[in-house]
Amino acid sequence: MMFSMRRFKAMVAKEWKDGIRNPHILLNAGMPILLALLFVQKDGDPADLTFLTVPILVAISITGAFVQAAMIAEEKEKNTLRALMLSPATKLEVLAGKSATTVLFALIVIAACIVISGVPDVNIAYLAILSVLLLMIFMALGTVIGLIARTASESSIVGLPVLLFFIFGPIFVPDLDVPVLMNVIRWLPSQQYVVAITELHRDGAFGSIAGQMLNLLAWTALTGALCFLAYGRQRFDK
Repeated sequence: MMFSMRRFKAMVAKEWKDGIRNPHILLNAGMPILLALLFVQKDGDPADLTFLTVPILVAISITGAFVQAAMIAEEKEKNTLRALMLSPATKLEVLAGKSATTVLFALIVIAACIVISGVPDVNIAYLAILSVLLLMIFMALGTVIGLIARTASESSIVGLPVLLFFIFGPIFVPDLDVPVLMNVIRWLPSQQYVVAITELHRDGAFGSIAGQMLNLLAWTALTGALCFLAYGRQRFDK
């Protein structure tokens, strides 16, 4: 079945109207902006990338995962997701339509965090590519969480342990000095994202982030496949 732009636009318009009226989604979108404001209040070295990368990382992960999960779970709670799955809309149209609103929220929040925290002294094009890949990863994770959860409120409970590990693991685990955890953390896309920005700040060349880029691409493919698999199981599950 061909991709229908008409169905896609209609789905995006519906999701955007529902999203801006949903306090749960607006709260999740506002959290990274609040974090960026708190970081700005700290007396830190402006050259310290932590004050720049952490708010951006949280903005991508929170808006990408929690907002996406809440929107998917809300459709399940209203008993409209199954009807949407069984409609003439293709799997790609449904997932793309659901994800487009999340992308809009994410872009707004990321832009606000960058304005508040400051623009990292790195190649903006490379930063954009890295950010888009990480956003796709967290959106795929959010979709899976939303499909697993039964309600919008439950999506936060289901996803919280996993997302805390992905988001705050790279930030706090190094201070714990636990080698086993560090060996796991170093392969997470969030950790690779922070490392990539640090390398870009030092070197500025694409070659310095080739390994991190491959890691993010691999995570994108893996989480994307998991997302489509979970969607297919949900569609035909009784």
